[in-house]
Amino acid sequence: MKKIIAVTLCILLLAGCGATASVKTGLGHTTSIKKSTDATADKEGIAQVDTVMAAVTFDSNGKILKVTIDSAQTRVNFDASGKITSDLDAPQETKVELGARYGMIKNSSIGREWYEQIAELEKWMIGKTVDQVKAMKVKEVDENHKNVPDEPDLTSKVTITVEDYIFAVEEAFKNAK
Repeated sequence: MKKIIAVTLCILLLAGCGATASVKTGLGHTTSIKKSTDATADKEGIAQVDTVMAAVTFDSNGKILKVTIDSAQTRVNFDASGKITSDLDAPQETKVELGARYGMIKNSSIGREWYEQIAELEKWMIGKTVDQVKAMKVKEVDENHKNVPDEPDLTSKVTITVEDYIFAVEEAFKNAK
């Protein structure tokens, strides 16, 4: 998240000086709690908030010049009585901030961590309009991966579900100023 804020501030400062008059930057996000689970007598519950954020810079034709995407996956554990069992003072880091510590690589069929895959998706978006990004071919891999890129130049680089990232980029375009 720090990276998104820093990139946005730099772009806005340049725009304020008139250096990028035909460039617009927007922020977009989406938030979901659908991965939350109830507590049972045998297992703690989890209140999970997933927030995807995108800072995107567009040229005068609406083509993406720069895109930075990150995701905060915040989890709060609680027991069957509703008592919070998570450390409330523990730092909350985004997936990019976690880097290799996020640990997705152990389940990755392509041997790439989340931050590496999102970087490839960002690169793929450069030079495209939001409509072109939204037209990305996707496939369902399994119940948890219903919108995985099915584009020839992404299939060996990105195996994560992308619909929330695309939504955040589209919202950033709508918010671009």
